[in-house]
Amino acid sequence: MRRAVGGFVAAVALCAASPAGAVVGGTAVPDGQLRYVANISIGGSFGCSGTLIAPDWVMTAGHCGSLTGAIVPTPVGWPAGMIDVKLGSVHADGSGAEDHAVRQVVVDSDYIVTNGSGNDVTLLQLAAPSAVSPVHIAAAGERHIWDPGTKATIAGFGLTSEDAQDPPDTMQQAQVPIEADADCAKAYPDGVGGGSYDARTMLCAGYPQGGTDTCQGDSGGPLLVPALDGTPRLVGATSFGDGCAEPGKPGVYARVAEGPIRAFVQRFVPGAFEPEPGATAPKPKAKKKHKRKRKHRHRRKHRRHHRR
Repeated sequence: MRRAVGGFVAAVALCAASPAGAVVGGTAVPDGQLRYVANISIGGSFGCSGTLIAPDWVMTAGHCGSLTGAIVPTPVGWPAGMIDVKLGSVHADGSGAEDHAVRQVVVDSDYIVTNGSGNDVTLLQLAAPSAVSPVHIAAAGERHIWDPGTKATIAGFGLTSEDAQDPPDTMQQAQVPIEADADCAKAYPDGVGGGSYDARTMLCAGYPQGGTDTCQGDSGGPLLVPALDGTPRLVGATSFGDGCAEPGKPGVYARVAEGPIRAFVQRFVPGAFEPEPGATAPKPKAKKKHKRKRKHRHRRKHRRHHRR
């Protein structure tokens, strides 16, 4: 399982997720950009990345929020008081960031051992809304914007190589092409840590030759694609991979924009999604002028009758 870092997460609880690292083959994110990418600490140590999808909700990986981590997936979450979320800063030390306590940890109810590595999503409800603008999950009608071959942006606070001892000082980002499900299934016929590639709850992205990828500590971070107007849409959350940036082993991401995970998010954060293309706002209810007119006529008739 890819992508959680830090001594506390690795040491506490039964097989807790290991902390995530920074993007391999990426570049530092400039100040003021990707402010909705979250730096998530568990028990005071860096653990994972995440994405602000609504003013008071952050999405991260299931194995980041689950008390038992990736080895034995369960929907039992960490106590909310153990988790801290920082937003609005590209700096690993949190300088200039909003600091948020967490009110509620909601691990996907289907993040269970019988599903292998699937449904790898956790929702964190913040104790107070963020002033940072969230990024929307792609609308169902925007499915074509993340077809295979589309260049997607990955980002996170994790390691920059498999062998790195510490994450970089600054969030990293890179671009990788989305791969076809058939190629992902060939790359991961037996999955990682149990279970095979599941196109219902997973998608993958990377170059055949490797070299650019998410890594430890990037778990839960975003997979973003541009909409037709150029604004970013969230379509995936970093989940796992065989090593980091290895040839023939693309990064695997939770498929958040369609299927079972979309339905799960819809139950808790319906405002996380981009409105459907062509959707129009509901028409305001017409004023019931006719009733007032009828009453007015009735009063006039009554007065005429009375005057007779």
